[in-house]
Amino acid sequence: MDALKARRPAPQSLNGLSGLHALRREPDQFAMVENFVRFAKDDDPAFLRHAFSRICGRDPTSAERLGMEFDLRRGVLKRRDVVKRIVAIARRDGKTAYWDTLLPEDDDDTHELPDASNANITPSGLLINPDGQAMLVFVREVENVGWMIAPDLLCQPLQINDGSWTVQSGWLLTGPKRSMAEGDWLLDLDIIQPQTARLDIEIVANSGLDFLQVMTLVGSFSGTVCVAIKREHRFIELRVRIHERSPEDRWLRPRNISMRRVS
Repeated sequence: MDALKARRPAPQSLNGLSGLHALRREPDQFAMVENFVRFAKDDDPAFLRHAFSRICGRDPTSAERLGMEFDLRRGVLKRRDVVKRIVAIARRDGKTAYWDTLLPEDDDDTHELPDASNANITPSGLLINPDGQAMLVFVREVENVGWMIAPDLLCQPLQINDGSWTVQSGWLLTGPKRSMAEGDWLLDLDIIQPQTARLDIEIVANSGLDFLQVMTLVGSFSGTVCVAIKREHRFIELRVRIHERSPEDRWLRPRNISMRRVS
């Protein structure tokens, strides 16, 4: 109702299109590329501040602003490419963000390959997957983007070295302490680590009073484990704990840690 009350007349250029185009909302982390590239067309610094504020919820750092501004001025990047990069930065910051566009991706002016942070890549957090299943994505690695970490998880600082996450002994991830629907859930794990490295995976409820699933992984692992969540299980939490490791083994590549409801 608020959207209908705030309806604006359709611009002259859209008179031949559906009246639905006259419904507007402010740009946010669900970034429609065209809404951002038209902002302050002759002022790249203002465009960058606006895009970072709406998508990342913060101003760009000096390095981010100077690098993108320089590439825009030289014509190495177009604004549409910059918006995609800012979405990728927001995801690395742990925010739910993705982009989409009405423009074809194969035009002659595109300077980069298609970006892997497109809207068809499922973001992290609580969502519905393409098969209609409720899903909770804790960590997911996306090609050319990096790791997407759910915004309501506590985690060790994301320090990347040679394409892997540098980790220390102790808790790596904990959260989200969120009540979930009763039923059977599948815990999907795809984790790369040194052959003798060990880590603990725990699914607990009621602030750690009830243990729903406990396992210790040695070396790399890819598989699925069933977790039964009952009505009395509240404040579900994933815990990932790193065992003590030698300095050369203090790395991890969690390519996917997620849960999906099956019944």
